[in-house]
Amino acid sequence: MVKTVAVHELTVPALQRRKASLLSGVRLSPDLVRASYVRQYLTCGKKNCRCRRGFKHGPFFYLVQCLGTGRVRKFLLKTPAQRRQARAGIAAHLKLQRRLAELSEINTELLRRGAV
Repeated sequence: MVKTVAVHELTVPALQRRKASLLSGVRLSPDLVRASYVRQYLTCGKKNCRCRRGFKHGPFFYLVQCLGTGRVRKFLLKTPAQRRQARAGIAAHLKLQRRLAELSEINTELLRRGAV
C-alpha cells in the first residue's frame, strides 16, 4: 500500500493545486522497471564444497518480475552497472506509483465533495 497525504484535511483549491502539480510533474522514466531486486546466497551440488558447511556462494543479484499467476521471470544482474540501472528503474516505478496513488486519492476526494 502506498502512503499518501491526508486529502480530507485540505480545501478544494488546495486539492486542485496539488492535482495540477502532480500532473505537471509526471515524467515517465525510460528506465522504469516493475520488479524486485533480490540478493541471494546459494549452495552448489558438489558434496565436499564449503557451501555445504554454511559458506554459501554469492551474493548473486537478480531482477525478479511477476508476470501473472505462477509466472515469474528471474534475471541475473552480472555487472555493477546493471545493478545500478535495475535499482534506479525500480525506484522510478515506485515514485510513479506513489504519484498515481496520491492523484487517485485527490480525484476521489474531489468527486466526494462534488468539486470536479
